[in-house]
Amino acid sequence: MGPPRPKLDGPHPIRIPPVRPLYRFMATGLGASMWFWIMYRAKKDGPVLLGWRHPWDH
Repeated sequence: MGPPRPKLDGPHPIRIPPVRPLYRFMATGLGASMWFWIMYRAKKDGPVLLGWRHPWDH
């Protein structure tokens, strides 16, 4: 038989509270800066990490 399954009718039990606009803006800015930094470092170090170039070759 197995464990009983929950009923799927009715409201969802998980509630997500609203977020203050400052926190949302800061999270978007920090997330964007993180991805800009990752892409910048991938541009600079990508060939070395992928083995296409040696780090001592200029």
